[in-house]
Amino acid sequence: MPEPGRWWSRLRRRGSQPVEPTAAPAAEPVAKPDPWRPVAGEFALRLLTLTWEAVHHIGEAEFREQDAERRTILFRIDHSVTRVRRLAENLRVLTGEPLDDPDRQITSLHDVAHAAGAAVEHYERLHFGPMVDLAVAAVAADDVIRILTELIDNADRYSPPTEPVTIAAHLTGDGDVVIRVEDNGIGLNPAHVPWLERLLAGPDGPDAAELRPAHLGLTVAAVLTHRHRSLRVRLVPRQPRGTVAMLLIGADLLCETPQPAPEPKPAPTPNHQNDVTMVLPVQTRPAPMPRRVPASVRGTTPPPPPVTTQVHRTAWHDDAADFNAGVDAARARALQKQKDPDDRLPQP
Repeated sequence: MPEPGRWWSRLRRRGSQPVEPTAAPAAEPVAKPDPWRPVAGEFALRLLTLTWEAVHHIGEAEFREQDAERRTILFRIDHSVTRVRRLAENLRVLTGEPLDDPDRQITSLHDVAHAAGAAVEHYERLHFGPMVDLAVAAVAADDVIRILTELIDNADRYSPPTEPVTIAAHLTGDGDVVIRVEDNGIGLNPAHVPWLERLLAGPDGPDAAELRPAHLGLTVAAVLTHRHRSLRVRLVPRQPRGTVAMLLIGADLLCETPQPAPEPKPAPTPNHQNDVTMVLPVQTRPAPMPRRVPASVRGTTPPPPPVTTQVHRTAWHDDAADFNAGVDAARARALQKQKDPDDRLPQP
């Protein structure tokens, strides 16, 4: 260790020397794009093309097949191809390549849940609970189906084969919808909970350094969730065992369920047995047409407006109050009829 006096003199000599300008910090190297990402995306696109072609041919074979046992085998093959198609779509999602859906349409929550359940392996174990009568907007319907498919697939894979998986959709007080996927499986590993929370709730989406091959389905769900501001996914433990996966769909992505177009009624068959010929009266002189007289109506005093005592109310709370009062009155009448069943009988 140098002596204090020698250290001070050395520091003074160093301070008296001209200070050389420091070199600018070297620029950080720009990360090169991964060349394998577009390759993987193209590979997934070719797989999708082949799966759609296979589904088309299998569908034709199912339609022509008359033997029930062979049709069952064809259906199993069709279901396996559907799962391969789902994996190819997930690969496109993870590579960041666009996944264009040419037939976007408004989809009811009932159809969303059943479409998601049809793409998992053990679809026969699914139990569909109450579904609110709403639909998902076309801009998000396909992504919601894919997210829900991964949540159902996780519940299907990590629960006993004898236990059901329940899917239900409920309306919240804010006008949002929560789809719950409940299972009786092994539950969440406490060591994985912090990573899952960062994956699903992180503002920037999943980090590539934290991707885990065992949880690719949740990673796909996280990527799709971050495409829409009002989609949220959360996993919570279920008591006494199992997991509850919740998918929140914001009110801005919901709409009324589209009603199917009424089927045209067949035209009635004409019956000419009771036809009666109607004889129109013959007019010997045509009726006079109204004559228009050129004149100005600006000086004419307009008639007074009709007198009414009704007040037109457009406030939403007034309309809602009237609606609620009507509902309460109807419920009170129904309850009174249940208490007095004799009132429903016709009076002599």
